[in-house]
Amino acid sequence: MRTTLITTVMTAASDYKLVSVADVKTELGITGTTDDTWLGNVVDRASEAAAQYCNRVFQAETVRDEFWPERDSYPFQLPGGLAPLQLSRWPVKALTLVTEGDQTLTEAASNFRLDKEMGQITRLDGSAYPTAWLPRPIKVEYSAGYDTIPFDIQDAVIRMVKSRWFLRKRDPLLKQEDVPGVHSASYWVSTGGEGAMTPDVADLLDNYRVPIAIA
Repeated sequence: MRTTLITTVMTAASDYKLVSVADVKTELGITGTTDDTWLGNVVDRASEAAAQYCNRVFQAETVRDEFWPERDSYPFQLPGGLAPLQLSRWPVKALTLVTEGDQTLTEAASNFRLDKEMGQITRLDGSAYPTAWLPRPIKVEYSAGYDTIPFDIQDAVIRMVKSRWFLRKRDPLLKQEDVPGVHSASYWVSTGGEGAMTPDVADLLDNYRVPIAIA
């Protein structure tokens, strides 16, 4: 089912850091507060980079998803089949409203089945069997996301900040120096294949990455 999706944030997260400055300082063995401002800024940047790489928001928020199914002209048949409705956020914490056209649906009435971990809603017929969604506007209001960011995501962001920490006072492109000759240096030259994420960070984040459809 091809749809146009509009997502509206109803209750936003208080901040979008994926790891605390305190945890970063523990990892780096920092006890003072001199670098807190710098660390806070880098945590913000690394958190945003990780979220953009994964194409999603991890923090718990309350949102409204509005789906506008593609349909033919009268009698308004809906292309596709029994594919579940994929919400924009997951894991789902709670559903507060699901409407299909002017009809309000409830899970208790066996109108649908919710997969909280995947953020998918499967429409059910009168026999509680999977069926196609009607070619009508669908609205879902719900809360989703992580109250506690998974540790592997935190680890990925800590690694990004840690790398920036050790690169602060040297040329980040410097690969090797050789003093005996009286000085020789070689530098990393990116060919564009490595991307913005180091392989270890990308490996940690890949399990959370949302594919982007290319029309």
